[in-house]
Amino acid sequence: MSASPAQAALPASWSDWRRTWPGTAGWLGVDVQSSIWVGFLIPAIAFLLRSPAPAWAKALGTVGMTAFGVIYVIEISLIAKRVDFTRVPTQSTLRQEMTPALRPLVLLAICAGTAIIAITWYFPLFLPYFCAVLLFTMRLRTGLMACACLCVTSLLIALPATALDPQFLYFTLGCLLSSGFVVISRFYAEQEEQRAHRAREQAAMAEREEISRDVHDLLGHSLTVLTLKAEVAQRLLRQDPQAAERELAEVIELSRAALADVRATVTRLRTPDLASQVESSRTAFAAAQIDAEISGAAGDVPLGQRELISWALREATTNILRHAAATRVRVAIAAGRLHVVDNGRGLAGAPAGNGLRGLRRRVEAAGGRLRVVSPAPSGPGMGGQEGPGTEMEVVL
Repeated sequence: MSASPAQAALPASWSDWRRTWPGTAGWLGVDVQSSIWVGFLIPAIAFLLRSPAPAWAKALGTVGMTAFGVIYVIEISLIAKRVDFTRVPTQSTLRQEMTPALRPLVLLAICAGTAIIAITWYFPLFLPYFCAVLLFTMRLRTGLMACACLCVTSLLIALPATALDPQFLYFTLGCLLSSGFVVISRFYAEQEEQRAHRAREQAAMAEREEISRDVHDLLGHSLTVLTLKAEVAQRLLRQDPQAAERELAEVIELSRAALADVRATVTRLRTPDLASQVESSRTAFAAAQIDAEISGAAGDVPLGQRELISWALREATTNILRHAAATRVRVAIAAGRLHVVDNGRGLAGAPAGNGLRGLRRRVEAAGGRLRVVSPAPSGPGMGGQEGPGTEMEVVL
């Protein structure tokens, strides 16, 4: 059975105490939010010093409460910095859950016991601190049961004193109420950590999907162009060996560029360049013997839109080369707009592939609109035998 996250979170040795002090290597720092409760010990110390108690009692109580506060800050800071509620096991033994709480409880009990010799019936003062240690080192259900037992026991012990002075009852009830606030903070801390964990998971999933789309678009386009170039080289191998050699050299260069693009995309170091993509599309259409008319240039598009327009042009080029069997294509590039139309076989009712779905998500995430229509309302119109064609438009 796996240990609870609190067990793994707590320090394994006494030397880890040093990590809570400034200037120490690997300093964890003091968790202010968790340690703020120590401030309630200050009025208690002041009350004790102003009381008519003997000097030895004042000294003993002050030392005990001061040591209690220091140890509490150290231990609760270590707990708060290392606990992970998102990995709490559904089942664990009582011994497993008590192990991480044992050291702080023993140390705090020694200090509290020393102070109780002086403050006597005001011992419920320490209840919220013990409840915090129990709740933040155990599963919620076990911690609640332990805190309930501790609070009920303290109330039963304090009841005889209430007959002598009703103030003891109000004081005890106030300490119990403070323990309730600790329970609420435990609920809140777990909910916040789980929300943060879900947000991190969603962000990681979104990044994986984005990388997957990028790699898909890169490989789809690059492999399509490489295939076309290789086929051209094969056809020219006997007719024109020198031309075939040039095509093969381009294949090698394209493969190296594609590999570099994939590596850079996976490490999130590169975004597609629109000017390079325009030339790549022009070269790919020429290799496929597609008559391409490309109007507009990368400089016509604002910098913030070039990446998305480049992805869209890459996807359109890949789909035309792979599926359209087109002989003519017209590409228009302008600020906030990309328009691509071909005279190929059209979609013929086929569902959108992964590339178009990924492109649509990109465009919609940027607040734009993607429109894909087949048959194309306006074909290339350059004569010759034409199919129904496909028209794609991206508007940002």
